[in-house]
Amino acid sequence: MQSKLKQQKLTLFSVLLLVLFTFPFISVANRAAMFAGVPVLFLYILIVWIITIVVLYRIAEGKQKRPDE
Repeated sequence: MQSKLKQQKLTLFSVLLLVLFTFPFISVANRAAMFAGVPVLFLYILIVWIITIVVLYRIAEGKQKRPDE
């Protein structure tokens, strides 16, 4: 039961990532502006990437309930 829920969370998160890396979202960050000397597009990709790693870790290492509890 737990792995089915985990699989559903991973699938939903994959679809969300696909949406975040499509043209409309990338084009919002793709401008000539700089933030702390770094282009906004690079920051957008870096931040999404870091959040992805954290969320995937939390999903993969989620607490599993033992059957006897």
